Amino acid sequence: MTSEIIQNILRWILLMAIQILVFNNIYIGGVYNPFIYVLIILSLPIEASALVTLLIGFFTGFILDVFSHTYGLHTMAFTLFGFLRPIVLRLVAPRDGYAFGSNANVLDMQLGRYSAYALLLIFSHHLLLFVLEGFSGGSVGSITMKVLVNTFLTFIVVLVSQSFTRKRA
Repeated sequence: MTSEIIQNILRWILLMAIQILVFNNIYIGGVYNPFIYVLIILSLPIEASALVTLLIGFFTGFILDVFSHTYGLHTMAFTLFGFLRPIVLRLVAPRDGYAFGSNANVLDMQLGRYSAYALLLIFSHHLLLFVLEGFSGGSVGSITMKVLVNTFLTFIVVLVSQSFTRKRA
């Protein structure tokens, strides 16, 4: 239990550093950039409580807002992400439920189930994030394109990161 908490804290530090120092400075086509920090909540154990997930979402979004100067956009979107996670996990759960001790990754969930899980959460996060950002003058078409392209880019980054997932002994 303690080693799992330490592992999740180290993952949080690593992913936030990569997001802030690298991905926040990558803009494909001048507009689109992937968000690797969504892996912080995507990779939590399936048994993680809804309250813990919600608090991690709020805290992570707040820290990202501080470094990105986005004034609550990431806080709101990632808190929604944390709120929706247990709902989406139940939605994509196998008929017999998840095995105890399963993690939310491709190895434990299988590619199809994990893809549905990740895409639903990433899309909802990006939809709220870019709709709120679009209130500053974006058109519906540009917001829609941003949501779809960023969802695709983030999902690809998430899948690539899953190739580094090891099976537990």
